[in-house]
Amino acid sequence: MNKNTTPIEVIEYLTNYFETFGNLPTPVIECQVSGTAYTAFGTNLKNKVEKAGGIRELLTTFVGRGVKKTEKKEPVKATITPRKKTTKKVDNVEESAPTNEDIIKDAFLVASVTPNE
Repeated sequence: MNKNTTPIEVIEYLTNYFETFGNLPTPVIECQVSGTAYTAFGTNLKNKVEKAGGIRELLTTFVGRGVKKTEKKEPVKATITPRKKTTKKVDNVEESAPTNEDIIKDAFLVASVTPNE
């Protein structure tokens, strides 16, 4: 659905003006879908021209940001796979008496936590 009514003569004039002066006489570009006017000048205009492939292509194919936002995309449906519950059997283990290394480590930790007087 093209709402742009810009005549070919106007596009020719704007193309020649841009090629001569490096900018447009007015900083307005019309969206080809909605007909909405968008402002573009300076480096913004030059980047748009480079991205479009030329000033003529920009003037005849420009689609504004508002149209791009309103285009609806297909929602992505996530597939959820349930996790299998796993249980581990633990044998009853009796605690063994602490080793000398365990006693030394515990004593060191207690000594490092209590303040020296």
